[in-house]
Parts: sequence; structure tokens; C-alpha cells
Amino acid sequence: MSRPNVYGLPQHLRKDVGGYFLDYFVQEEGTQKRKRVRIGQVPLSQAKKVLARHMQDIVERKFISTDGPKALFFDAADAYLAVSMARKKSHRNDEMIVPQFKAYFGNRPLESFTADLVEAYLLQRKKDGQRRHKGKPLTGTTLNKEIASLKTIFKRALVNGQIDRNPILGVKRYKEFSRDRTLGPGEYQALLAQCQPHVRDIVQLAHSTGMRCGEILGLRWDQVDLKNGVLILEAEDTKTQEKREIPLSGTLVELFRRTPRTLGSPHVFTWKGKRIGSVKTAFYGACRRAGIGGFHFHDLRHCAITNYRKAGVPDNVIMSISGHKTHSVFKRYDRVDRGDRLAALRKMESLIDTDMTAVENQASQ
Repeated sequence: MSRPNVYGLPQHLRKDVGGYFLDYFVQEEGTQKRKRVRIGQVPLSQAKKVLARHMQDIVERKFISTDGPKALFFDAADAYLAVSMARKKSHRNDEMIVPQFKAYFGNRPLESFTADLVEAYLLQRKKDGQRRHKGKPLTGTTLNKEIASLKTIFKRALVNGQIDRNPILGVKRYKEFSRDRTLGPGEYQALLAQCQPHVRDIVQLAHSTGMRCGEILGLRWDQVDLKNGVLILEAEDTKTQEKREIPLSGTLVELFRRTPRTLGSPHVFTWKGKRIGSVKTAFYGACRRAGIGGFHFHDLRHCAITNYRKAGVPDNVIMSISGHKTHSVFKRYDRVDRGDRLAALRKMESLIDTDMTAVENQASQ
């Protein structure tokens, strides 16, 4: 059994204000050298697992060396953030996530990370989320975004030669539960009736095209081609940074024709002379007045995609309109409801009736 040290911990495992760290001696070139490896603010159980792994490495003479400069986490995180700001439309999310990483992990060497260390971080995030949101835990979607960002930091570090292996490769994503809330025709009409005039057109456009809220609020008149009945979104205007063309129905063409242009503003949707920055408050107010619960603005995207599919539009055509790059993500927005199941039953019964009729006709001949 390991001999406890002054903190009552197993030999080679110590703790200070910065959390746990490994402290041991190894034999190198006939002399003993002291090795210290920072683990950080993690639960004791996780620190013991790291200790066990490194003790095994020592036995196999593959201990972590502290000689020479080490690639540090802050440098890798800052490099990732710079790329995110230059390339990603959603870089603001990374600007919030990366400081969280730094606060928890500290400026430790990249090679000192482990899958268990990341799991300890995710556990802490769950606890923090419950405290801040009155017992409601963070969703798998939120945590998966953080996992993806952290993994990308290490992937870039690997490509850049800062590390020779990805130490968090084994961290798994959480299961995500897709939202399946869409509006029936009556609910949609009730919602439009309760929307303020400057919000109604925005809701109608989202429900008909599946455009994201940011794409609609940022829409400019130079993107509106009423002659050809399309909206043209350039790569810099979309989340996926790919050019997209949105078809307009006759109703939507009339919507744009009756929308007044604001002098001095290139944007289509304005309020009191300025571009509309958000419709969140007005939208939820309209939902409340219409008696519609559990519905978000982004769910209008679900409505459009589901309606396209029910109308028989092929998936690849819908994806070209909605801007989905992968079929797996696209399917989360396509809601199969009771009407679809009943329609499937009717088609099956019709097929059986047709087959039975054919058999009966053959028997009578």
C-alpha cells in the first residue's frame, strides 16, 4: 500500500492551492531526478487514476519528462480562438467557452490532459449549470459544443506539432434529444394574428423558408431578387459560410413588395429606422397571447423543413434551401408526426387492398 504524505494522500500524489500534482523521482543516467506533473483542480478519484497511469508509465520507463519547453494550453486555446474569429460565424460562442476552459484547466502542458480530466470538467459544468438555472441541468447539446471546441483545440495542436498524440481522443459526446415541436395550421394562424406588424413578416418568412433568425434579421435589399423570386445569401451571410439561394412563393414576393424601405438603411427589416437586432421578447409575447407553449423561434425552421418533406420535396433539395451540410443534422429538423404515421397506414392498407383485388380477379378467371 502506498505511504501517505502530509496531506493524507497516496505517495507521489500531492496537493496545493493549484490542485493535485504528481511528485516522484526517477533514475536517469545513474542519478535520481525529481519529476512534477500538474493535474489541477479535479476530484481525488480522478487524480488517483492519473497517478495510477503514470506509475505504470514509470514501470515501463515511459514517464513524462519535464525537461525542455512544453506546449501550454493557453497558447493552443488562443490559437484556436484566433482561427475561430477568422473563419466561424459562431465565433462568439467560442469567445465564451474558451475562458471557461482556461479558468478550469489552467495553463497546464497539453500532454498532461487526460480523458478523465475532461470528464471532471464536464461534471463540474453540470453542477454549475444546475446552480445557475434553478436545478435545470445543461443540455447535451450545450456540453457537446464545448467538447467539440476542446477537441478541436487538441486537433490543431496535433497538426501544428505541439503534441504527438491527442490525449482526450476518448472523450465521448452526450446523447442529444431533438426538438419535435411544430405548429399546426390553426396554431400558425393564431400566432400570426398575435404578432406585432414588424414581427409578423419575419415569422412568416421563417415559417415558409426555414431561414435562421440571424439570416432574416441581417437580410439586405441587395439580396432580394423579386424578378426571379429568390433571396441570394452569400457565403459570408450564412452560418455554414456557403452561398445559398432561397426560393420565394408568390405570397412572399408580395410580402417584400409591400415592405417599405428605410432611408439610409440597407436592411429589409427595421424598426424605428434601425435594423431589428432581436425579436425574442416580441415573439414569446405573441406565443403567450396565442396560447402556444413550448415553442421557440428556431422551431419555425423545423416547421418549414417538415412541411417541405410532407409536400414531397426531395431531401437534397430541402437541404440546399435550409443550408444543412449533413443529412444526420438535417433529419433532426424533419418531424414525423401522427399525420405521417396515419398516412403510412393508409398507404399500406391501399397496397394490401390492391394486392387482394388482383388475387381475387385471378381466382375468378
